[in-house]
Amino acid sequence: MNLDALMAIFSEFDVAAFLPELDTLMGWVETVLRLLVMAGPLLMLGFGLLYLLAPPKEANYSLGWRFWWSMASLDAWQFTHLWAGRVWSCLGFLLTLIMAFICNAFRRMTPMTMVWTATICIVCELVLMGAACIGINIAVMKVFDKDGFRRSDYADEYEEE
Repeated sequence: MNLDALMAIFSEFDVAAFLPELDTLMGWVETVLRLLVMAGPLLMLGFGLLYLLAPPKEANYSLGWRFWWSMASLDAWQFTHLWAGRVWSCLGFLLTLIMAFICNAFRRMTPMTMVWTATICIVCELVLMGAACIGINIAVMKVFDKDGFRRSDYADEYEEE
């Protein structure tokens, strides 16, 4: 094959036609970052409301807050889901509001600033979610012993709230 013929074929080939336009690409990046930032708070809010409104009735290994102390008795199971629902609902609602304001500011940011802001938001969400989980588990351990019985200090407190 002749080199001139090959050059003639590729001279009409436009690589840029196969690449997305930059504004479309940045729109996708912004959309993906918004979804990533909002996913955590919305899931937390959803699970918090689920634990408050329709908690699992009995301890099981497939659905619910599975922690040694919470699965030891029905009382501990209900206590755990009540407090997990309260904490996660409140934290999920607050994070949803805060992250919505931050996501609204994405349009005024440069792409790298947007990515770094989203990364910081996601790390903060994970840290707060982990702290909430640890706090709920500590509360259950404080009120119940490892066999699921209420400690004598908390026999009357938190009974039916």
